[in-house]
Parts: sequence; C-alpha cells; structure tokens
Amino acid sequence: MKIQFQFENKSYTANSGESVASALISNKIFEINNNGMSKRGVFCGMGVCHECLVEVNGENNVRACMRKLDVNAVIFKQKQVKITKFENDPLYQKKGSDKYSSDLLIIGGGIGGLSAALAASNCGVNTVLIDDREKLGGQFYKQPIIGDNAKCDDQVIFGKKLINKVIKNGVSIFTNTSVFAIFEKKEILAIKDNVLITFIPKKIIFSTGAYERGYPCKGWTLPGVMTTGAMQSLLKGYNVLAGKKILMCGNGPFILHVAKELKKAGAKIVAISEKSSKPTILDYKILFHLLLNSFKLFFRGIRYLFFLKFNRIPIFYRYEISSIEENAYGLTGTIISTGGNDHKSFEVDCICLGYGFNSSNNMLRYLNCKHDYNSESNCLVTYRYDDLQTTVKDIYAIGDCVKINGAQVAELEGNISGYNVAESLGYEIIPEYLKEKEICESKLEKLKIFQNNLWKLYKSNNYNLANLDKEVEICRCEGIKYSTLENALENGFTSMSELKLKTRVGMGPCQGRYCGQIVIDILKHNFGVQINESDFFTPRIPFMPLNIENLMELVRDE
Repeated sequence: MKIQFQFENKSYTANSGESVASALISNKIFEINNNGMSKRGVFCGMGVCHECLVEVNGENNVRACMRKLDVNAVIFKQKQVKITKFENDPLYQKKGSDKYSSDLLIIGGGIGGLSAALAASNCGVNTVLIDDREKLGGQFYKQPIIGDNAKCDDQVIFGKKLINKVIKNGVSIFTNTSVFAIFEKKEILAIKDNVLITFIPKKIIFSTGAYERGYPCKGWTLPGVMTTGAMQSLLKGYNVLAGKKILMCGNGPFILHVAKELKKAGAKIVAISEKSSKPTILDYKILFHLLLNSFKLFFRGIRYLFFLKFNRIPIFYRYEISSIEENAYGLTGTIISTGGNDHKSFEVDCICLGYGFNSSNNMLRYLNCKHDYNSESNCLVTYRYDDLQTTVKDIYAIGDCVKINGAQVAELEGNISGYNVAESLGYEIIPEYLKEKEICESKLEKLKIFQNNLWKLYKSNNYNLANLDKEVEICRCEGIKYSTLENALENGFTSMSELKLKTRVGMGPCQGRYCGQIVIDILKHNFGVQINESDFFTPRIPFMPLNIENLMELVRDE
C-alpha cells in the first residue's frame, strides 16, 4: 500500500512500512541533513552515525534509518533544536516506567542473540531478548519489512525459522528497544517508544555485533556515500536500491556478497575496488586451510567470484578509494592503486564503502570487562573464559562484539553460551542438548581457524595515511580535519583524551565510533604510540544520545 508524506514542503509517496530513510532514498532524495558544516545523508543505515537526523512531525533528532514512516508525515531537514515550552515540560508529563526481572537478558537480536535465546529457553531459562531494530535477525538474518517474501533468500528463510522457534519457546522479546545505561547490580536501562524500561536479570549475554569502520577520503561525507551494510539494509529490509550505478570499495568478502545481492536486484556495479592483493597459487597454504575447515564457506566465496566474473563486474585488486566528488548527475569516485601509480574514476549514483568492521563493545568496556589489544587488526578483543563469560561475573559476550569472526561463529557461540548460562543457573540440560553443545564446540574451533586464514588472505593496511588529504574530515560529527589533528599531535597532544579536549574529536553524537579507530591508527603509525586499551576513547553513558525528556523521567523515578 502506498502512503503520502512531505519532505521540505514537497509531496512524495512511499510503501507503507518503510523507514523514513528508505522512503527518501526511494524518491532519489540523498541529502537529508545539514549538520552545520556540510550536507549529509544516510551513511551507516543502522543508527550508529546519527548523520541522517531529520525533523518528523515537529520532533527533532529523529534518526531516519530507525524511524518508521507515518502516513502523511511532515519531514524537514534537521534544524536548530526547539526549546520545550513550559506547558510541555516533561516534569508535567510523567509517562512512568516498567521493570522486568529475568534469569537471563540477551542484548542483541541477531544470529548470535537468537541462538543464545533458543538454547537457554530450551532448558527452561526465563529469557528476555532485546534489540534496537523493528525486526529481529540482525544484519545476517535481516527480515524484509517491504517486499515479496517469495523472493527471500536462504538467510531470510533460516532466520525466520530461528525467530519462530525463539517465539514458540516463550522468550520475552522487546524490539525497537535501545539500551542507554547500565548500573550496579546488573540494572539495564533502555528506552522503547519514549518509555523507560529497567531490566534486572541474573545473567547477561551481550551479542551487540559490529558496525563498519570509517574510511576517510576526500568527499566521504557526501550524500550518496554509504556503508556496505546500509545498502544491504535498504535492499533486504525495504526492497530499495540505493542507486542504479554503484561503485563498491572495500576490503574483505562481505563486499562481494553485497555486490551479488545488489546486482541480482537490478543495480549496475561499475567496479569493485579491493584493497588486498588478488589470491594466487602462492597462497596455497591459506587456501588449503580455508577448504579444510569450512568446505561450505570456501565454495560460497568461489561462487561469489564466478557470479561477478559471469556478470562482467571488474574487481581491481590493490586499489582503494581516493576521492569522491559531486557531479551533475551524482558522484564521481576515484580509486587509486596502493602504490599510488594509477587512478581510475567512475561516475555513479552511489558509492559503497566497506573496509572492515569494529566491534560494538562499548557496553562491555563500560562494565570494565577486560579487553586485549590486537595489533594485527588494530582493535580491542574482549577477554573471555572457556564458558564465554567475561572477566565480570555473570556477564557473557558472543559474536562480533568480542572479535570480528562472522555470523557462523556468532551462531555457534550463541548456542554454547545459552546452554552455559542454563547450566550455571542450575537448569537441567538433557542429553540431546548436551550433544548439540558438543557439536557446536567442535565446529567452533574449525570456524575460528577458517576466519583467521580468511583475514590472512584479505590482509591489508588499515588506512593509507600518506595519501590522505590534510583537509579530509576525520571526525564526521564535529568536522575535525586531519590537519587539525596533526597540528595537535605535533604540539604534544598524543593521547586520545588530550586530543578530545584540544580538538573535540570524538565528541559528536556517534561518540567516536567512526573517528576513534582512525585516530588510533594515526597515533600508532604516524607518531609511534604503543597502543593498549586505555588509549581508546572511554565509553560513557548514555550509550546513545538521549532526549532531555527521557533523562527527566529517570531523575523523577529516583
């Protein structure tokens, strides 16, 4: 069913059920925000970057990618936030709050969280599962909100079956629910439909996944430049192609998978720029370990390559995005060889960036769970015991929020952690489930070997800082340029906290999620700083920007 809405005083139509972001993009509207520095559009597509903020029906600070489009919605680009009138003061509009106690709370409803919920509830554990999206499934098992279910791929179908099993087991599910604070005695504060909810579980499993790394270059903040996950979310969730002509730039197999999905949906993939080297016979040891440890995943990757070759989609190995500029019809993306000797430019509608992932570990770090610095990936890895429990008692962590190992590892760890929690709470695990857990543990070791070898195959430097334009914005939220950071560093401000105070880097609504990793790279490679956990931005509450009205509710309930 089609519905009407307005954007900047012009009328448009969209499908009922679409998000504000997908409705705008399906109408070829890419510029939807101006953060006071430059025009912006949808970037991450998952509520992390806060660059798609718009005003909806008079409400400011609405993330377009997270808000469902209302009938006859009136939408404007984000402007100056209005001051609340006295008669609308939250002190006079108490909405109340809810409290839920349970044996187990699982944060994150993707493949790992769903698997953990199923395993725990199989044993009778009173389980609550929360997720900040409208539908469960995460990125891997993303469920369509718009579109023909008959066209769904295997991932959607398997995800739906898993979700139905979790529902059948009686797991309490909270979608559109965002955690913004964690306090002592495992009190979890979340918000759903502008109502505060307190969860008080005995055990917690974090399955918060990951988000894509920022990759700075000239023009990377322009509307029409999106992450790989954003383009996939628009397509799988809302049946919306971000553009007809797309340039895809990144590192790793995920970009091949999404390129295949976009091509099958009707997009023209003009080129894929892959930063790593092309695999050759000299990589036979790595290829052998991949084949040995997961025959299925190995040949899935081979099928991706054959599909792209059959459809004449060129892959330029050892190339990376160099610059992005606007043209009369869209964007011009220029890629450069890693040696800097060759440039290639493409005129397209959209440009996709997919240069790896960062773990969503801010809540775990806030709880003082131990993290180790991994120098190869240049990121933090959550330390866990054999039962997948962190160094903080009763706190478990699984999947990509621990270390980037992919969906299959998250699924197995979810299953194992669910049964481990049940056992720790004194629930009986019948032989059938014990056998299932043992099989998962056996598969897990092989998959981890597969993942380690996969990233050896796709190994590349994180950022080509030598070719980075000094005027490129490193901090997208605050508009902090590379030259500003470099100047501060050269004047002795060589810690994250000092840089934050001096330049405001990392102080925007994304809370340093995109610029933090880039700054770490600059500190390490340009200034020789020895990196450890304390060098990363310190997580703070709220974990997401929060309306003053909601904070007032919290104060009033004290």
